[in-house]
Parts: sequence; structure tokens; C-alpha cells
Amino acid sequence: MAERPSAAQEALSKVEDQLSCLVCLEPYTNPRLLSCFHVYCQHCLEDIVTHNRQGQLECPKCRRPTPLPPTGVSGLQAAFNVHHLFDIQETLKKIKEPQKLACEKCSVTNRKATSFCRQCTKFICEKCTDMHKEWDELKNHEIVTIQKVEGDLIRLVSPKKTSPRCPKHDEKMKLYCEPCGELICRDCIIHIHKDHKYCVIADTFESHKKEILDSLGPVEKQLEATDTALVNLDGRHAEIVEHGGKLATNIHSKFNEIRRAVDAREGELMAELEGHTQQQLKSLSAQREEVEILQTQRSSCLHFVRESIRTGSPGDVLKMKQGVVKQVRELVDTFDPNTLEPRETTNTCFVPSAQLVKECKEFGTIGIPSVTVTPTKRPDKTRVQVVASLQTSNINHQLIQIPSSTIKVELISKSTNQTTQCIVKERGKGEYDISYQPIVGGASELIVRVGGEEVAGSPFPVAVKTPFDKLGTVIKTINDLKAPDGVALNQAGEIIVAEHDAGIVSIFSPTGDKLRTLDTRGTAVGEMKYPRGVAVDGDDNILVVDYGNHRPLKFSRGGDLIAAVGSHGDGPGQFNYPFGVCVNSVNGKVYMVDNGLNCVHIFNSDLTFSSKLGSEGSGNGQFNRPHGVASDRSGCVYVADYYNYRVQVFTPDGGYLRQFGKYGSGNGELGLPVSICVDSDDLVYVGEWGNNRVSVFTCEGVFLKSFGSYGSGPGQFNGPYGIAVDQCGVVYVSDRGNNRVQIFS
Repeated sequence: MAERPSAAQEALSKVEDQLSCLVCLEPYTNPRLLSCFHVYCQHCLEDIVTHNRQGQLECPKCRRPTPLPPTGVSGLQAAFNVHHLFDIQETLKKIKEPQKLACEKCSVTNRKATSFCRQCTKFICEKCTDMHKEWDELKNHEIVTIQKVEGDLIRLVSPKKTSPRCPKHDEKMKLYCEPCGELICRDCIIHIHKDHKYCVIADTFESHKKEILDSLGPVEKQLEATDTALVNLDGRHAEIVEHGGKLATNIHSKFNEIRRAVDAREGELMAELEGHTQQQLKSLSAQREEVEILQTQRSSCLHFVRESIRTGSPGDVLKMKQGVVKQVRELVDTFDPNTLEPRETTNTCFVPSAQLVKECKEFGTIGIPSVTVTPTKRPDKTRVQVVASLQTSNINHQLIQIPSSTIKVELISKSTNQTTQCIVKERGKGEYDISYQPIVGGASELIVRVGGEEVAGSPFPVAVKTPFDKLGTVIKTINDLKAPDGVALNQAGEIIVAEHDAGIVSIFSPTGDKLRTLDTRGTAVGEMKYPRGVAVDGDDNILVVDYGNHRPLKFSRGGDLIAAVGSHGDGPGQFNYPFGVCVNSVNGKVYMVDNGLNCVHIFNSDLTFSSKLGSEGSGNGQFNRPHGVASDRSGCVYVADYYNYRVQVFTPDGGYLRQFGKYGSGNGELGLPVSICVDSDDLVYVGEWGNNRVSVFTCEGVFLKSFGSYGSGPGQFNGPYGIAVDQCGVVYVSDRGNNRVQIFS
């Protein structure tokens, strides 16, 4: 077993590893420092300059150029640290066998060395050590025992140099000329560096050293960045190898699938061909039998007649003449020449699909998709926004077209984590538009996958803008109303308002001009007393909830009474202060909230009773003074549950689905929800009597925005008792206490 190398041998090996030039692979001779901090022999660098066509000096390792001084390579800074290492090397060679070390200072030979002087860079004996302690000139030298040297070799044998001597004046250079950046002696100040700013090295070395070390701060950060980058590059290398393996597996799988499909099709065609061929051969065989029978009949006829004539007497021949001639004629007449032509042909052919062959030759590509996130664009009357463009190219960066079905894009809100599926539309030539229907605004992330894999840079940060960004801006007001409650819109865009205190329903043009009035004040059948909720069905008929007479009414668009049902009470067909009403566009049924009975009555389109949902309480499907009701595109029913401070959602048949909201005035909280509307995008608008505002939610109950506050100014409310939203997202709110309807962009 080989002996372990000594500490001196290990240290020597470490030092010698740093003393070889990377160009000539020999120990450095006259080493010079490049601007990249790599060191080479002077003669090696001179060879590099000589063989460079432009006469430039590039580092052989990192290729960074180093400007040459006027004197050439010899003018480059000497690598003093390499000279320092050579000194250490010589010392380490001596200490490999410390028991044989002799004093290098005194004249007595073979006196054993016991210590090492770092200033003298000599091994010395005990007597010389005592002399160092006695002489004033040597007292400041650092003496290290041989035992300590063996413990920390490289550091302790490093020469601790004193101030060098001036080559011009043979004086110690204890000063530093700052303008020239040179070490100088006292005589240099007078003769060469007169009037230059200088300092004493011993006094200012620490500040200069700190300045040098501080300059390394950015380098250390860059080194950390490169370390991180190398780790990331190694990680990306592994990812690319793994991803390439997955793609290879996918390619093999797809082509194997194609091969299996082609082989299966080949088998089907071969079986079809075999069946067709056998059928043809069977047909030919049957035809051959028919022809052989014809042949046998005619051969027999010829043989019989000829033999009879040859062997029979004239009397016998004449005797059979009539019968034979008749039979021969029948035989001739029944002969069909077409029977002799082969019924089967060889015109069966195989028709290959040229398009399939072409597609197989061009099947698949190795694509590199890239995404550019662009500023959002929104036409005035739509909520579809273009948020990004996508390009797909091959590895040669040529645009290629791939099926849009392989591209999947999602938009995820960072505030709510709500996911919106995006629409990918082919623009042609490998370019696509990505659009989405904005629900939640603000900071979001766009995740783009092609072929199931996320593209480079995904997820992309996107600042989503929605139509709600400007929601709350008043664009028009209809004034001089008397406690308006319900508000609705018909297909012509006319605004229908129930004026509670006036006992009428007023109808306005889309611009706010009054057109006509449903004025049937009274308590008789068909008359109104305190109308509240209003709605419009698919035929533009007007549904009115008569709060004072406890019944629903149905009028034509022109104002003719169609139906009026119910009376005050809690029995069948009776109601107790009904409030809101809506028409379900899916099933055509009418839903009316009964505030006093804490339920929702469901009617057929002709106002005949169908069913009801809900009861008094605070559990799921129960109500505490419900007010408003609305339905969405799928027919789900939303009820504003007033004193339970929530919105409950039901199936069209009354099955409980979910709820959202709780008591409060914060985002997503509700204060006495009194009115409700669902727009064509299934966004839910809730009017809050307690907070005097309108809050907007998704159909799942995710809060989006609120607008309004208590007051009588523009955009303020004193009881938002009714809400309607048109196809363009314009919001109509009946402001009961301020006797007006405000219209918001």
C-alpha cells in the first residue's frame, strides 16, 4: 500500500499546479497579467501577438482582448503573485524533510534549523533565532517554529516581504505616489515626483486595500450570478434532454400509430381484394361450367347426327329427319353468344391517396412557439379583448401552421385565482390571436401550452382591463319620478320604470324621453296600487308586481291587460307583499318574490301557478324578507335575500345551488341586498339598500367591483331598488329616495 504523501508534499503539489503556463505547459517564465486576470509567460504572449493578423492580444482561455502598451507585451503588469508562489515552492522543497534542514543564516555548517524567518525567508537555528530577538534591526521579523510551519505550510512559509529598495536611489520605498501609482523613496520625491501627491504606505495601506476589496463587490455578485446561471444551464440541459426524450417518445408513438393505421388499412384492402378476387373466380368457374355444358350439348349433337348418317340407312335417316332438325334448330336458337364472353374483367384497380402520401411526407414538425403579449384592445361594444399574439416556427425559425386545437391558453387572475379559457384564432402563416372574455381585472398570468407543453416564458404577466374599469360613470339621468322601484328594458331598448308612489308604470325611450304610461290606479281587477317589480317576457309583454294589491299583472307592450292573478293572504293563489319579478329566458316561466311569505312563486308564462321555492329561515334555500330576483343564461335563479345579507342561487326548478355575500360594507360583503340583475355575460349586479351601492359579482360569486355611495350627487344613491343591464353593458339603476333613474356607462 502506497504511503500517504506528507503535508509538505501535498502543499508543494498544490503550489506547482498553479505554476504552469496554459500555453506552453511549462513553469512560468517572466509571467505577465492580462486584463482578464489570466497569467501567461511573456514569450508565449509575444508568440500569440506575432501570429495574430491584426496584431492583437487575445486571452487563449477566455478570448478577451487586452490592449497592448506602447512597449508591447513586456509592458504588461508583472504577475508578482506568481513570483511569490515560486518563492513558496522553493521553501516547500526544503521542508519536505525537516529533520535534515540546516541553518541557512549562520556560517557554522550542519547546525540544525529549528525555525523559519518569514522576512528573511530562511530556515535558522536556535542561535540565529536568539540573534533575531537581540538585534534591533531584526526584532520585528516574524519567526515561526518548524512545528508550526508543518501545521499551516502555505500560509506560514509565504514570504513576509519588507519594503523593497528603490532601484535608482537604493533607499527603501516606503511612499506611494498616487498620480503615478508607483512606490517611491524619499529621494524620488525631490528628483522625479516633485509636487506629486504621495502618502506613507504604512499609514494608508489599509484604506487602499479596502478600496481594492470594495471594487470586488460587483465581481462577487457577478460570480454568484454566473454560479446560479451555470446551475440553471445544467438544469435546463437536463430539462432539454428529458423534454427531447418525451418528444421522441411522442414522435415514435404517433408514427407507430400511423403505421398501425396503415397496416390495418392494408389488411382491410388485402382482405377486400381477396374477397373480390375469389368472387370473380367463382363467377368465372360457374360460367365455365355453363360453357362446358353448351360445348357437350353441341358436341353430342354433331356426333350423333354424323354417326347416324354414316351408319344408318336412307330410310332411317329420313325417318329421324324432322325430329333431329327440330332439335338442332332449338339448340341453335337457344345459343347465346354473350355466354361465351368472360363476365369478369381485370379492370379492378387500387387507387392510393396521393394526399395521404404527401401528408405522410410532411407529417409533423419540430416547432418553437413564441408569444408576444400586446396591450389590450377592446371595441366599444364588446367584452372580447385581444391580449396576445402567438407565432409558431420550426427549428430553422420559419413560420409554420399547426392546428389551433393543439394550442391551449388560460388566463389566471392573481387576485382571485379565477381561470378564464381563452380563444385561439388562426391568423394564417403560423400566426394566431389569443383573445378572452374579461371577468376579473388587474394583474393576471397568461399560460400558453402548445402540444401540452408550456411555451418559453409562460406564464406571461398581463394587466387585464375590463369594461368595469369605467363602470360607475353616469351618462344620463331620468328625473322627476315618484319613488321608482323596478326597472326593465324591452327589445326596442325602451326603459320601463315602476313608480311606486305614483301607482303607475312609465315607459321612456332609450334617450330618456317619456313615451307612455300604464296608469290603471285602483284595487279592481287589472288595476294597480304601489307597483314595484317589473320585467319583460320574450314577446315584450310587461310583467308588473302590484305590491299594494298583492298580485302579479301582465300587460301587452301597448298596455292592454292580459292577466291578473291572486289576492292578499297566505293560502293557495294568495300573496303577501310580493316584490321583485323576472322572466326565465330558458323555460319562459315567471318568478315572483313574496316578501311576506318568504318564498319565490313560480308561474307558467300565462301566470297560472306552477310551484314555489323557499321558506322562512337562514338555512340553505330559506329566506328572510327576500326582495329581488333574476335569472342567467342557463336558467339559474338568483334571489336577493334581504335580511340574510346574501344572494342565493337555485336551479330553474328550485333546487339550491350556492350562495355568496355576508353582512358588511367591504368588497364582496352585502348590506341589505334589495335588487338584483344578471347580464348577458352572467355577471350579477346587486343593489344594496344598506350600503347605497351596486356590487358586481361573477355568477360563481367572485367579487369584481362596486360603485356608488349614499347621497344625491351623480353616481350616488338613496336606495338602489331596481337594476337592469342592456346588451352593451349599460347599467340602469332606479334611485328610489332621489326619485330618479341613473344610467351608467
